[in-house]
Amino acid sequence: MKTGYLLGTGLLLAVSLSACGRGGGGGAPAPQAQANETVAVSVAVERIKTGTLTETASVTGELQSFNDTTVAAKVGGRIVEVRVREGDRVRKGDVIAVQDPTDLQLQLRQAESAVRAAEANLRQAEIAARTQPAQTDAQINTAKAALEAARARLHALQTGARPQERQQAEQAVAAARANFELAKANYQRAQQLYQQGAIPKQQLDSAKTAFEAAQAQLRQAEETLSLVREGPRREDIEAAEQAVRQAEEAYRQALLGKAQDELAQQRVDAARAALQQARAQVALLKQQLADTVIRAPFDGVIASRFVEVGSMAGGGTPVARIVTVDRLYFEATLPEMLLRDVKPGMPVETRVDAFPNRVFLGRVEAIYPAVADQARNLHIRISLTNPADLPLKTGLFARGEIRLREYKNVPLTPKRALIEKGGVTRVFVVENGVAKQRALKVVATNTEFVYAMGVRPGESVVVRGQDLLSDGQPVRILEQ
Repeated sequence: MKTGYLLGTGLLLAVSLSACGRGGGGGAPAPQAQANETVAVSVAVERIKTGTLTETASVTGELQSFNDTTVAAKVGGRIVEVRVREGDRVRKGDVIAVQDPTDLQLQLRQAESAVRAAEANLRQAEIAARTQPAQTDAQINTAKAALEAARARLHALQTGARPQERQQAEQAVAAARANFELAKANYQRAQQLYQQGAIPKQQLDSAKTAFEAAQAQLRQAEETLSLVREGPRREDIEAAEQAVRQAEEAYRQALLGKAQDELAQQRVDAARAALQQARAQVALLKQQLADTVIRAPFDGVIASRFVEVGSMAGGGTPVARIVTVDRLYFEATLPEMLLRDVKPGMPVETRVDAFPNRVFLGRVEAIYPAVADQARNLHIRISLTNPADLPLKTGLFARGEIRLREYKNVPLTPKRALIEKGGVTRVFVVENGVAKQRALKVVATNTEFVYAMGVRPGESVVVRGQDLLSDGQPVRILEQ
């Protein structure tokens, strides 16, 4: 544009000098002839071509990883092995570092012993719970029978002998007396016969023994009859009452044994709970033991390593930073006026300064649901897949072009030909050496061209020097 200005100024100066020369040789021209002369301005032009214009929206942002995690130790312990360095690729589950498991192994053995002891206690409690009810029922039945017997004896003593019992006692006395009289007569006769030498001494002794036995039976029958007639003694009744009280207490104690059945079941529940707790402790220690082997949570690349062999790492101590670089994203700001044009899934051509000659294809992954600032701009997320050689890194500045629309076989006007003034877009079209001003209606634009109504393919538009032109001014084309 400056070059065009200088060319036009120089040309104007040459024309003025030529006019002066002509005046010196042949006299000054008439004033009307000087006013009608028009100076041609030197310009550069470019023909309007037919082509395809892709309308885009430019976005920028910093590349980030979808997964960027600092892996930390879950348990405390000394680091005995580190298997990765910065830049190493790891797969999910690969070992990053190992902590000393010795203390946890000892604790695990103790916990396993506690589990075995708890299992034994549970078996004993279950056996006791199964046998306890039968033993309790037997004790209750025995105590109940003893109580009933004691009460029956007391009742018998308190009520005295029945008429039938008195009659039986009298009959027993009569029978015993008759037997006694018979035995006595036989004994006396045996004595006489023995004195006469009619029987041996052995037969006399037998008669004597029978007499004494009959005498004892008679005495016992008479005593029994006497007791039946007199009734029980007071001390016998008191003894029977005491026996009843003892039997009642024994029965109550036996009934209390039912509560022992419930206690036995509670001991089973407690033993089972203790076993579960012991097993939970074993599971916890096994998990802690497994946690001494620190593994990668996902596929990625080691970005940083924070520990060395021999260092102590407590719970939460950072061990390594892992990032995924196979797939990256960046967040960008989108003006609200483009919200109707931009949709998730649209392709985005992305470039980074580190690789100026490469284009990385991404896509609009999401449009955030809330405005980002007071200007009502929106945030969008653009994701892209890193090529196989992984050239893209987190933190790089990315520039993206979102393809909004595509116009095919349309006139393409160079952007450098446009003149913006008063809200109107104009160009100068060169026709027969004269610049003619045209107003344009811009339909679409990109970084180099616009698709606009008001020009036709093949027409030449001024791309340099148009700031010195006015409508209908002659031009001299210096560049095509």
